Amino acid sequence: MLHDILRQTVEYTAGFKVLTAGNFEELSNVIWDKTKERLSPTTLKRFWGYLQNEKVETRPHTLDVLAKFVGFRNFEVFCQRREELKKVQSRIVSTDSIDVNRLIKGDCLQISWRPDRTIVAKYVGDSAFVITESVNSKLSVGDSFTCNLFIQNEPLYLSNLVHEGSEPLSYVAGEKDGVCIRVLIG
Repeated sequence: MLHDILRQTVEYTAGFKVLTAGNFEELSNVIWDKTKERLSPTTLKRFWGYLQNEKVETRPHTLDVLAKFVGFRNFEVFCQRREELKKVQSRIVSTDSIDVNRLIKGDCLQISWRPDRTIVAKYVGDSAFVITESVNSKLSVGDSFTCNLFIQNEPLYLSNLVHEGSEPLSYVAGEKDGVCIRVLIG
């Protein structure tokens, strides 16, 4: 179960689904760029179950590097936080992240990043948001996107962004320094 959550969080952080052999090459490079630790495409294929006939237990080092990639010190801290998150009744699941599954339709998130960009996104259900305010951002009021997890001080990867009626595309906010996210109540 935690391995599945880690895989999903890695894909979210990377900004793409890991489905093909080429995706594992790309993921290996993205992990290296962020953590300066190398996980081979073959190791990643094993962890994702892409190599059908290989039943190899994942090494602790692999789990630690993947946890580091998604913003945790190591896999143990990732597991502790995941257990904490399950117990939290608040809509903000921790000081480090906001899990969309804890949001209620109509909740709004204020998302800010450098140098002086801010948007307010209203949750409309099924991981979907509509932008209701935009200051100094390329994103516009009325744009819509999907997102499953918001992590403080990490880049924000938006999927299915429909910008001013365009075809859906992907967008990264706060690529250098990450984003600051607040849930706006009432």
